[in-house]
Amino acid sequence: MGTRVIAEKFGVILYWILRVLAWVLVRMVCSYRVSGRVRVPTSGAVLIVANHLSWFDPFLLGVVLPRRVWFFTKVEAFKWPIIGWAIRCTGQIPVQRGGSDRVALEKAMAYLREGKALIVFPEGTVERQEQMIAAHTGAAMLALRSGATVLPIAHTGTRRVLRGRGWRPRVTVEIGEPYVPSLPEGTARKAGLQIITDEIMGQIAAMLPPEQRGVYN
Repeated sequence: MGTRVIAEKFGVILYWILRVLAWVLVRMVCSYRVSGRVRVPTSGAVLIVANHLSWFDPFLLGVVLPRRVWFFTKVEAFKWPIIGWAIRCTGQIPVQRGGSDRVALEKAMAYLREGKALIVFPEGTVERQEQMIAAHTGAAMLALRSGATVLPIAHTGTRRVLRGRGWRPRVTVEIGEPYVPSLPEGTARKAGLQIITDEIMGQIAAMLPPEQRGVYN
């Protein structure tokens, strides 16, 4: 058995151990409700696209989704003690924030070609308020290039977790309908990416309370 195979098997075991620990953490710090879990495809390439409220979002989604998922993770996190080792071993994707990271995008494409499920937060950052902000077009580009199924997810309440705003605040996760986006016929690539981005984010916004939809209201 080669070193790479051993590393991959170890990564799988470590992922599920960490998922159990994350489940314990999530249960300790919040009360959550999930709607639409049956809509999550059980196999094949899936691009899971969600709004971004808090550092807690990846923990929550990693726990409530019924299949293994991968994330884009800021490159600085790979240098953190223990955490960096864990995310490296489990195959998370390092990304340079603040611009286009071709290496990260190509790795994401490779994951989708392998039939993996990848979580993307197109807003790219967390706002001080809970309102949605304009999204980057990277998720739309990945969806078009890979042909992966897009699964929109909207969640609320994670900004209140561990902020002293009540004991185990209520968190909700709404899982939308999976679909495969396509570029409108005769549309230039750049304009098409924006159209698809707005379409995906609009579906997420439709599952949120009006006051949290921000620019997608």
